[in-house]
Amino acid sequence: MDIDERRKVVSRYLRRCVTYSDASIARKVKREEDPEEIARWKAFREFTAYSATEIESGALDPWLTDEEGDPPPPPKIGDGSYKIDIDALGFRERRGWLASLLMPKPVVLVGTKSKSGVENLAPMSSISIVSNHPPLLALSLSENREGRPRDTLVNLQEGGVGSEASIFVLNADLESASAVNKTVKIVPREKSEWDFLPDSPPNYESALCAIRCKVVDFYKLPEDAVSTLVIFRVEEIEAPEGVDSTSLPVKLFQIGFDQLGPGPNEADWRSKIDYA
Repeated sequence: MDIDERRKVVSRYLRRCVTYSDASIARKVKREEDPEEIARWKAFREFTAYSATEIESGALDPWLTDEEGDPPPPPKIGDGSYKIDIDALGFRERRGWLASLLMPKPVVLVGTKSKSGVENLAPMSSISIVSNHPPLLALSLSENREGRPRDTLVNLQEGGVGSEASIFVLNADLESASAVNKTVKIVPREKSEWDFLPDSPPNYESALCAIRCKVVDFYKLPEDAVSTLVIFRVEEIEAPEGVDSTSLPVKLFQIGFDQLGPGPNEADWRSKIDYA
């Protein structure tokens, strides 16, 4: 795409934003909504209109022709990583890593392997820290509407205590949201969800971090619940080079039942979860 086409694309988008802002401001004024909110919309409208003018004049051509204006890509373990022996950490360091990765509860991908060697990968949002010393996590795994237990649970129960799992914490980006949608669907037990992704098992290299765990116990939930609580002991954390527990970027979260995004702010982007 040459520079003229790039200008046209960006300018058209910005001009549409201005048109949308004008209509929104008119509606808010007519409804006598909060003056401060209207003032923010007017400021946005003026800034966007000015940006469109700058694009159209060619003043921002350098930003359209090189990577100077691109935000840095999120860190990924596939771009280079280091491993952290969880038992070698002090209490505060261990607590800091687990809290940064799993609080508030993000959407993660959990990797397991069946007894026959099929690699499974499934999105989960029901994982919690239940102990810092020793480092223990709990994951609730249920059955589907047809009474079929999740492959993740079956794989772990086949392996019993000591069976391994990898918990991949995801960056808050559309690539991660796409990975969730590709692995959330129910597939035959003999088929691997890894087939839908560019990465190969056992490591999801696009992940922000990986938590390596082993099962220490299973608890069937009471009151006729169809879920089993699996308790993991954290053995190791794999993190991107240059990242520590105090510098982790925003993680991917499940918002409500069928939305993914970087957090609860309604202004943030959303990606719909397609369970079908």
